[in-house]
Amino acid sequence: MGEGRSTVVKENAVRVALLLAAGRGLRMRSTRPKVLRRVGGTTLLERSVRVLRQAGVERIIVVLGYRADDVVATIKDRKLPVEVVVNPDWESGTASSVLAGLSQIGERRCLVVMGDHVFEADDVRRLIQTPAGNVAAVGRSEQPVAESSTRPNRIRLRDDGSVAGLGPDLDEYDGVDAGLSVVDVQDVLLVTYRERESWLEVRQQLLAHGCEMQSREVRGLWADVDTPETVRALERSMWRRYGPKPTDGVIARVLNRRISGPLTRLLLRTRLSPDVATALAFAVTLIAAALVATGDTWLMVAGGLGVVLGSALDGVDGELARVSARASRRGATLDTLLDRYADLAVVLALVLATGATRTAWAWGFAAAVGCLLISYVHAVGRDTDVRLLFRREFRLLIFALAAISGFPLWGLIAVAIAANVDAVRGVALLLRALR
Repeated sequence: MGEGRSTVVKENAVRVALLLAAGRGLRMRSTRPKVLRRVGGTTLLERSVRVLRQAGVERIIVVLGYRADDVVATIKDRKLPVEVVVNPDWESGTASSVLAGLSQIGERRCLVVMGDHVFEADDVRRLIQTPAGNVAAVGRSEQPVAESSTRPNRIRLRDDGSVAGLGPDLDEYDGVDAGLSVVDVQDVLLVTYRERESWLEVRQQLLAHGCEMQSREVRGLWADVDTPETVRALERSMWRRYGPKPTDGVIARVLNRRISGPLTRLLLRTRLSPDVATALAFAVTLIAAALVATGDTWLMVAGGLGVVLGSALDGVDGELARVSARASRRGATLDTLLDRYADLAVVLALVLATGATRTAWAWGFAAAVGCLLISYVHAVGRDTDVRLLFRREFRLLIFALAAISGFPLWGLIAVAIAANVDAVRGVALLLRALR
């Protein structure tokens, strides 16, 4: 019984995605291919490919048409792991692009993705794991981020969740088309195909021919990107969803995000990578530490303000990565390592500013141990409910205030005591959680 069910799931598994990127996008008021429009720091094409790969899609076929050479150049420049099919008849309708791509599939089922849509990996993952032959992704709101210039394709559902009707003119409906569809390749090839037919009309014919189509609700952020106004509204929504983290502490919410947020939104218009932002935040903190280490009153004030700035800038890399769908374990590891070096640099600077006395070295060592232990406990307990209180932004703020006020030793003492107490508390909670 179990083996039979496993075989069915394996046969129905969706491994390949067809990314439709042939259109021009006249409403975008640009001569560039629509999929090369930058949204949230990256092109629609790059975002779609990354999200699909994150969702577990093994093979991505991109169907091109308008200015195909420009898109191919971008694919090669960014080294995107995709296959390319050029549809010479792209102007005859989106259905022609679907058929051009299906000719290269070689699979029973595939995921068809509209290249001008934004979506999340979790929604794609749930969609491709649906065992039914044809599946439509359904958004429960007509416009998730901004007013669209065209009426969306509405979807009417039956009580069992299957699709009963699809089209922009439905008066009674339960949701709208979110731009993602899993289809049975043979079903699509068997329905009638007319010249200048749209992908919407092909799916309507699937329903008319009695082909069952299930639905999956889209739970994450999604949008149909069709105008510059939609892009701006979408980027604001993306920042609110991906910028701040649910685990942000008081200092992060009240101070750091107010500094990093506007800067991140500005940098999203550039090609600055999250790794470069990590390096810049590290450099700012090192320069600030060097100013503090001089022991000069006004240079220590400047250095203290620089430490606050470096702490705020440390959030920019993560914000850029999350909003632009470029988050990676490599980037997170680099950020963590440089943060530890930056912490130690500030501790050393305060020790030197105190006069490098034995007392200063002792408290500096204790502060450094506390900072490292908190980071270690946090890393080990990442998959538990253990949360430490004396977060990095708190520690750096105390260091900064100590430098600005001219009492570097007291900053070391405060952090040494608080950090080690919190680390011991965290170890106790972690051991209890791991029983």
